[in-house]
Amino acid sequence: MVSLVQSNYKGFGSGVVVPGTGISLQNRGFGFSLDPAHPNVVAPGKRPLQTIIPGFASDDAGPAMAFGMMGGPMQAQGHLQLFERIRRHGQTPQAASDAPRWRVLAGRRVAVESGWPPETLERLRGLGHELETSTSDETDFGFGGAQIIHRIPGGYIAGSDGRKDGGAIGLG
Repeated sequence: MVSLVQSNYKGFGSGVVVPGTGISLQNRGFGFSLDPAHPNVVAPGKRPLQTIIPGFASDDAGPAMAFGMMGGPMQAQGHLQLFERIRRHGQTPQAASDAPRWRVLAGRRVAVESGWPPETLERLRGLGHELETSTSDETDFGFGGAQIIHRIPGGYIAGSDGRKDGGAIGLG
């Protein structure tokens, strides 16, 4: 199993193509700063947030799940949601990727995708969360887009998120 995330980032990457390959180089350094007061300043030992974070899970039987989610600041939050839905709650990869998501904006402000049961939303409001109903929108990274392969007894099952392009295909 392999989990990888391909991303050129802003403006289709750096604009530099490796001669003779057609491979466009990324510009992920865009998230760093030269300002010494900035938390993402380029410096030794720094570990600024990076959103090239493919996911991989194993269990006692070996490799269990390769997954990834596009979506900038949504990625880490989305990985948690996918993992919980599949490994803890027994959903299929497709059901987990289709399910409504949430995204922490700041403090108690949380964006919630349509599709949550009203009683869940009311309970969250009762706990002090400020909910904003939102839809998946690539201009603000929305709720991401996932692809997942999960090992099950006797084979594999996959899912591909309808919020983005992609597909789940098995070869055998």
